[in-house]
Amino acid sequence: MQKLIQEALAQKRETLLRKREVLRLLGMSNSSFYAFIKAGKIPPGVPIGPRMKGWPASEIDAYIQSCIAKRDSQQEGGVA
Repeated sequence: MQKLIQEALAQKRETLLRKREVLRLLGMSNSSFYAFIKAGKIPPGVPIGPRMKGWPASEIDAYIQSCIAKRDSQQEGGVA
């Protein structure tokens, strides 16, 4: 899955990920996922059909990278 994101970003084309793929990438439950959306931590999905949403791979990747950056800055500051 990460390879798919990297390839899409390298080709400058956007890939929409379905919820199942996003949950697997983030390692979180369905209820946590919607709580993160409600809290504004993860952007809401893009409608791709009457009852379907997709999440741009670049936005999910940006969220993951921000989590890593936050962790790294906390470690540099001496906060565990």
